[in-house]
Amino acid sequence: MRDVTILKKATFDINNDKTITSSEKKKRIKKIEEVIAEKNLKKRYSKLYDMICDYLDKEFQDKNICGFKDNLCSRRRDMIERGIIKDTYINGCCHGYKENADCEHLGEKGCTIKNIACKMFVCPYLRKKGIHYSFKNIYFVKYFFNTRQKFYMKHTFFVDKSVVLEGILERM
Repeated sequence: MRDVTILKKATFDINNDKTITSSEKKKRIKKIEEVIAEKNLKKRYSKLYDMICDYLDKEFQDKNICGFKDNLCSRRRDMIERGIIKDTYINGCCHGYKENADCEHLGEKGCTIKNIACKMFVCPYLRKKGIHYSFKNIYFVKYFFNTRQKFYMKHTFFVDKSVVLEGILERM
């Protein structure tokens, strides 16, 4: 019964969203139907988790949100231009959450794990420029996750998908 309610609400919301094209509306509804078709909850949440991570990866890469150029993010380049050399290390936020060390999950092509909290993180420099990510902007989250699950996902950094999934399922 819950799945029918989710589908009805999602279909209504998506069809009434004037900011997306009709083909995008059809894609979104189809994806929600695919998720609902998965009856095994662990597999369902795993699929949702992957879809959210893929969406965030695509957003950050396609739009170059952090403004990387020559391995420096826009914040670091701005600091250099203003003569502030305080923390002009490469790799942006993936460097420096520990003193003088890269995140252990940082690979040659970015993050090597799937972690929604890490992927949604935007530094204060970008937030001041109006860039931020919220679960209310990710339609999968809106329909399938409760408040406790959202809080857990948003605040669980530096661990892989399996750990976060376990926590999501515990908070159903």
